[in-house]
Amino acid sequence: MPKLEYETPEWAYRCLKGIFRTILGITYDVKSEGLELLDEIPSNQGFLMAANHGSIVDAFVMGLEVRNHRVRFVGRQRTLWANPIFGKINDIIGTIPVPERREKNKAVVIKISVEAVKQGACVGIFPEGAILRRRKSFEGKTGMARIALEAGCPIVPVGLLGTDGLWPYGAKMPRLGRPVRMYVGSPIWFEEYYGLQENHAVVRYVTDLVMKEIRALSGWYDVPPNKIIELYRHYESLSKPQI
Repeated sequence: MPKLEYETPEWAYRCLKGIFRTILGITYDVKSEGLELLDEIPSNQGFLMAANHGSIVDAFVMGLEVRNHRVRFVGRQRTLWANPIFGKINDIIGTIPVPERREKNKAVVIKISVEAVKQGACVGIFPEGAILRRRKSFEGKTGMARIALEAGCPIVPVGLLGTDGLWPYGAKMPRLGRPVRMYVGSPIWFEEYYGLQENHAVVRYVTDLVMKEIRALSGWYDVPPNKIIELYRHYESLSKPQI
């Protein structure tokens, strides 16, 4: 397997990250809890960080707040590279681009993500998919589970609050001083299901478990009331699949 490579050397990445973190700390009210839980994961072990998705800056905030890992994100190429500044940032941090919505492209993204995780990378993913409510998959898309089960890695659930206020959809510039909170949960291991990424029942179960944790950490942030009731009942009735 080819070695995981980035456009920017590690020393340059850390310098840029330090600069951006300083700017973020001065201009915005960003606080994180639970980052120490990432220390439970061995240093050479790749893993996924899965969060709810409300703004184009979600990846930016997560990437800066996570201290000891270089987080690669999975994101839509058309959206994340449309702005030249954000495009350069995505090149620096090694974002994995998702091209057009075609089945074969999804398979390629999963393959690249699995390879990155197996090489020890932290891959950030947003299982809701889109930012806009009308396009979201509040139940969570199963690509996250497929990657984790094939790569044999843990998933770290993350709850994000307030990023949509920091940079609302369609806004040309961020809004200064807006509060943002990031809550990191304990890594979830699925050893008994590793290698079962083609089993639909297992993949759906893993996805539901992680989404349940994301909802708990985010306080069901920005989820419509009717969906809260529906998903809450679904999560309460979760049972292990027969394998």
